Amino acid sequence: MKKIILPISFLVLSGFFTKATAQVGLEGIVVEKFYISNAADSIDAVNNGAVHPLYVGSTTYRVYANLLPGYKVVNLFGNVEHPLFIETSTAFYNDPNFGFKVYQGTSVNNTKKNTTLIDSYISMGGVANGQMGVLKSEDTDGSIGNLQGILANTDPQMGLPITGANSADGLMPGTPVTPSVLGISNELDIFDQTAGSTFTTTNGAISTLGGVEGVTASNHVLLGQFTTNGVFSFKLNLQILTPVPGESQIFVADTPTGTELTDTSLIYNSNPNGGVGIEETIAATALAIEYQVYPNPTSQSFAIRQHGNMTQSNYDYTVTDLSGKTVISGHANSQVTHVDASALQTGIYLVTMSQDGILSTSKLIKN
Repeated sequence: MKKIILPISFLVLSGFFTKATAQVGLEGIVVEKFYISNAADSIDAVNNGAVHPLYVGSTTYRVYANLLPGYKVVNLFGNVEHPLFIETSTAFYNDPNFGFKVYQGTSVNNTKKNTTLIDSYISMGGVANGQMGVLKSEDTDGSIGNLQGILANTDPQMGLPITGANSADGLMPGTPVTPSVLGISNELDIFDQTAGSTFTTTNGAISTLGGVEGVTASNHVLLGQFTTNGVFSFKLNLQILTPVPGESQIFVADTPTGTELTDTSLIYNSNPNGGVGIEETIAATALAIEYQVYPNPTSQSFAIRQHGNMTQSNYDYTVTDLSGKTVISGHANSQVTHVDASALQTGIYLVTMSQDGILSTSKLIKN
């Protein structure tokens, strides 16, 4: 009996069937270190209202399906037998002004603004209007640049820089398509300034009717990019179309049945020692918390004043440096809380207040 991936994706792909073929179209999943954030990037993110800070040293990972010529990605899915996970041990970062959860056709001009180019999102090849994602090593037309002069790190761990001289931003001309999101709703919110660390689905898919090919001869199709300062991991399942009309192949992360195929690269962990397990995290709703940090700059102490949106004046606060290290933490139960900062070294810090999974962050300057 023919195996159906999941009811909702079968409705979309009812014109295709799966059968065993002599040639396997998936050569593997490729993870590229696209960018590593620095202090200028972090400060820009906070200044623009990022709920989850962009910590110095955060890595932007790009995930590609490497296909044989003529093969196309049509479906990134999860079902009960083969759950799909994309996870970090901390949180995902997204630009607070122009970010998106699934590729939706951001203009090139907005992609050049602030930290949009290192957003966290799922895609079927597209990055910006008229621009497809490619490996930086295959990018032959330089960089679109950045209007705020950031994203300029040259850390050798990330390979080619994405802006500036001799750079490659991993964009090449093409015709991106906006994927269909099936059976998935607020699970994707963790990619867009919402508390949580795991995206998972057991009855959903990101799909494109007709499939998507890469725009270079190597046929790498961008499945998404994800920015985090934590351990990054995933467990993916793919359906690809073969060059034979009406024929497709299904690749699952493990325990294949029937005509399903598997590939070890569908499971990934950025920690070579396997630093995190895969488990579901319930994402809380991220709301704006209004509070004021003053005086700012400060040389000795500062105060946190809570203004609204909180059910009570009862919250936790942390002060971190730009590397993400916590230097002060505490609990507040009054509208105004005074914090001793005299032991802090001169520099820039991030003050985060949290209550029931709701976060807000502000920049603090210590003189």
